[in-house]
Amino acid sequence: MNGASPWGALVAVGVVALVAADSGAAMGQQPPLPPPRPAELTPAPPGPTPQPASPIGSEGERQTCLSKLVAGGARAESATAPALNAEDCGIASPIRLSSVTLANGDGVSLPDHPILDCEFATVVADYIRLIVAPLGEAMLHAKVAAIETGSGYECRTQDRVVGAKISAHGHGLAVDFVSIAFADQRRLLVERQAGADETSYFRAVRTAACGWFTTVLGPGADAFHANNMHLDIESHGSSGAYRICE
Repeated sequence: MNGASPWGALVAVGVVALVAADSGAAMGQQPPLPPPRPAELTPAPPGPTPQPASPIGSEGERQTCLSKLVAGGARAESATAPALNAEDCGIASPIRLSSVTLANGDGVSLPDHPILDCEFATVVADYIRLIVAPLGEAMLHAKVAAIETGSGYECRTQDRVVGAKISAHGHGLAVDFVSIAFADQRRLLVERQAGADETSYFRAVRTAACGWFTTVLGPGADAFHANNMHLDIESHGSSGAYRICE
């Protein structure tokens, strides 16, 4: 995604569509969904929830993915597979993501350096590069400087409920956006925004996320996501054909 590409036009269309959607919402209309992700970025047809046979997949596969991630403008490095405390946890290709470089050369820092599965990290990086940062400049006239994400990988059950299935965090396939910092020193919290412009921006970013991830949960979805926006790419149900966008 370096330099000029057809995705620039896609982002521009997406910005217009999302701003229009926000205006429609203010008039009591249901905003349309954002443009679909480019076909080459769309995950393969979903299958069963990933259950890696071991914490680390093929080293060759991880290095190939990491090389593509870095070539695309991300700052990332291989990470040691975290110790397991549950049988079903584990990451196929663990990497640590530190920042994402935009097409204009600016960087968006991820100060929590989340540990993610490499393939999921490529989706997160492209979402930041093509959606979060461009919308920040278009709607708030400010450059996105950093995004607080939490640790990414965490071996635990969904919503920390005893006996529940392992969370997507336990496979390195989830990340939680907590806040977005801008170059003009503003800091937008997911749990609340300072004004109408920030509210519209976050609504646009959240709506667009539903075209990139299979699960999007944020404030209003439940008590566990009152202060963060959870993003993951796990499949749901026996068919894996539907998405959760709340």
